[in-house]
Amino acid sequence: MSAGALEFFLRTEVPEGATAPASLLISWPPMPRGMAPAPEEFAEAMTERAGPEAEVKVVDLPAGPAVRLRGESSLDYHVRMPGEAGYLHLAFSLPLSGTEGPMGRLCDAMAHSLRWL
Repeated sequence: MSAGALEFFLRTEVPEGATAPASLLISWPPMPRGMAPAPEEFAEAMTERAGPEAEVKVVDLPAGPAVRLRGESSLDYHVRMPGEAGYLHLAFSLPLSGTEGPMGRLCDAMAHSLRWL
């Protein structure tokens, strides 16, 4: 996929019209090869953009270095792609449980399961 996103839902049985307990949006924003900033630079830019309420840090995933942003009900991973192709963005939304409970840990585990083939 050259541009776009795929959306997946972690869903239990929910009455129609109710909010999904968690969702994951995966995107690969287009970026010229070699133009992606280093994870530390990217984290600094995200810190300024996200504001004081978000926790921003560089983490090591099996897929490589990533910038992790955690808010009250959202968890984002920007994973550096091989070959300087940019960052893969995993955007988890947890509107009902927040990011500090079991669903937040499940989302962390999903991000840590990412591998490049």
